[in-house]
Amino acid sequence: MPAEGQLKRDALVQPVGLGGGEALIGVGFTRTANAAFPLAGLEGDLNAFPVLHAVWAIGPHAVLELKGAARKALSIEARDPAPAIELDPSVRDGTTRDVGDFEVAVSLAPLGGPMGFSAGAHVGVKLPNSDETRGIGTNTTDVTIAALFSWGSARWRATGWFGVGILEVPIEPFEQNDAFAYAFEALWDATRNWRLSVGTRGRTSTRRVSPLGTGDLGEFRATVEWRRGPIAIDAGLGRGTTALSGDWNLRAGVAWTLARDP
Repeated sequence: MPAEGQLKRDALVQPVGLGGGEALIGVGFTRTANAAFPLAGLEGDLNAFPVLHAVWAIGPHAVLELKGAARKALSIEARDPAPAIELDPSVRDGTTRDVGDFEVAVSLAPLGGPMGFSAGAHVGVKLPNSDETRGIGTNTTDVTIAALFSWGSARWRATGWFGVGILEVPIEPFEQNDAFAYAFEALWDATRNWRLSVGTRGRTSTRRVSPLGTGDLGEFRATVEWRRGPIAIDAGLGRGTTALSGDWNLRAGVAWTLARDP
């Protein structure tokens, strides 16, 4: 896989182990149909813009990334008359807006080489940026710790991780819900300029009944990406696999490669 194709905007899981020195910054938007927020008792179509994503291959076996939505807007189509939390009065007008939660993550693959099999670890932290009274976020800190595996050749690479998600329960102090967390994405360089990818990401609670705000999430996604020099334009279609994940998800964006291996 060429050095300029190493990193991916809005990736389900970043490819790791293809060399260091590359950095990428991207912006995009997403639209999710029939998203559900049980903590606030709201359902509707969710738009996010701008969705920001910065990635840096800090070494030949390590990737650092920051991603999240600077703004989200929910068109409320259904609501619970008795939500678990008291909502901000502005939510009553049929639309609510809030900043999205941002995630900082590090992926390492020190075992193995750039081709063939490699392995390592993934650690991610979701920061409590949102205001739960606006109905979209949970204002919690969640941590993911996982084992990472990758396999690839010159034109394709599959990377995935699986481990535990430690989820803070929004309305129960000093309470957490542990979940099985997973991610997988396969990238294929169809031509020099076009790349295709398919993958899935989500979490499954270890409890029979999950506390509000920590329920199961999951999505299958396919994307197409066009690259020319440092510019990459992508578009994708996702399908939610749980009741809280929404039905269909549309996303698109553009990214700029700031540096890459010579």
